[in-house]
Amino acid sequence: MKKASNSKSAGRMIGSIGLGILLLSCFLIVILCRKGTTAMQTTFKLHTDLSQTCFTNDLGVTDIGDPFVLKVAPDEYYMYCTSAPTTGYYCWKSSDLVHWGDKKMCYVRKPDSWCTDCFWAPEVVARDGKYYMYYTAKNRNDSLRIGLAVSDAPDGPFEDVKNEPLFDFGYAAIDANVFLDDDGKNYLYYSRDCSENRDDYMKKSEIYGVALSADLLSVEGEAVKLLTPEQRWEKAPGDTWWNEGPEMLKHDGRYYMTYSANFFASPSYSLGYAVSDSPLGVFVKAQENPLLTSGLRRDVSGTGHHSFTTSPDGTQIWAVYHSHTYPADPSGNRKVNMDRVGFTADGKMFISGPTTSAQPMPSGLSTADVTGRFQAGFGARAEGTDSALLTDGLFSVSSRHAWLETEAPAEEGIVKITLSSQDALPVCGIAIYPGAECLGDISSVGLRLGQKASSEEFVVEEGMTSPLLLYFDTCETDTIEITLSLREGQSVTRLSEISVLSEMN
Repeated sequence: MKKASNSKSAGRMIGSIGLGILLLSCFLIVILCRKGTTAMQTTFKLHTDLSQTCFTNDLGVTDIGDPFVLKVAPDEYYMYCTSAPTTGYYCWKSSDLVHWGDKKMCYVRKPDSWCTDCFWAPEVVARDGKYYMYYTAKNRNDSLRIGLAVSDAPDGPFEDVKNEPLFDFGYAAIDANVFLDDDGKNYLYYSRDCSENRDDYMKKSEIYGVALSADLLSVEGEAVKLLTPEQRWEKAPGDTWWNEGPEMLKHDGRYYMTYSANFFASPSYSLGYAVSDSPLGVFVKAQENPLLTSGLRRDVSGTGHHSFTTSPDGTQIWAVYHSHTYPADPSGNRKVNMDRVGFTADGKMFISGPTTSAQPMPSGLSTADVTGRFQAGFGARAEGTDSALLTDGLFSVSSRHAWLETEAPAEEGIVKITLSSQDALPVCGIAIYPGAECLGDISSVGLRLGQKASSEEFVVEEGMTSPLLLYFDTCETDTIEITLSLREGQSVTRLSEISVLSEMN
């Protein structure tokens, strides 16, 4: 019996020792895992060469006017401009909307043509393998009219459909824009030019609309006046007021008529917009006009006569417009620029510009804009609606756009923002847009991607321009933590937008 009892005691002792070893092993594993987690945390560097990921206005095409961009494939764009006003038009080609080349004469006036001079504002529509160019020129009676030429290729050569204007309502008409509605109906918009449109007091350019035939070769019915200069910003001193350069864009079932106002060679040349529930009106001008203007800025002048296109992946709308090549000396020498277009939750149209600093390339090139897949919030978690403006695609460039900004609270001089996505994405860049007047509030920026990687400190030096562009080697993550260190004495700042960029497959 004693032997049996001793055997049981020895068994209990061995069992206790085994349990102790097991608990100790678990403890050591936990310690090692913690050490391993710490070891896995890395610090990543930020890229300083942004030449392949960013662009800056202007786009390198100067001595032009009235740029119109036609997208024929995700990586194929053509741009037509007022460029050879006595003989016809040049066009340019691009694969990314930013770098333009292959300049080529695509339309040349014939010796016996109806048109003689003032070749302005060409626009091209693609339909069933054909390309239709609507353009402005003077006829042999020295009156401006709209012509139509057709080609089998987007870069021409374009040949006139007939040796006469597209239509003749008995007055000067310029700046044709064709809109193909999703119900199959077509419309032509143009400006009745001030050269032959005067009331008792003023000469005016006014915008008209008219139905266009199914084959795009003729107008149908009488034209309807849609817009006339009436807002204060459109009434520059002098005896002439302008509404010209119409462009139609449809969004959420509503029709947005954008247009240019004031003299093209003046710094006040700007864009406005009006909205209607019908393609032929009634249009109501936006109270927040102008839509795009240089205002009192000295680095840009005369932002006007534009067209719309989309990014290579189709997720972004861009406005391509001209401004004066030499802002201090406005003239007919203009250059090509482009900026993002968006709409607020309540249907207001917005162009994030004019910009003269670097910004991310259009989505769908080397990177894709995946901002919409992230939710932003202040502090440790992305939640609530107080930060919805941070990822809405719109940013401010002046104090008059302060309604696009969000107040960012700081704790002991630090602002923390968390961006969260439902899925891990291959993130490679962040663009931070401080409020238009708040870049100077920030002294440095830090990033943390998930739980594994933190960036080196990015120091915001004096003289830097918005946005703050932070690129890095691609990392799969569903969480991005942004830490903004504010300058001494700052307890709050304002932020306008945060863009998240993903590597293309």
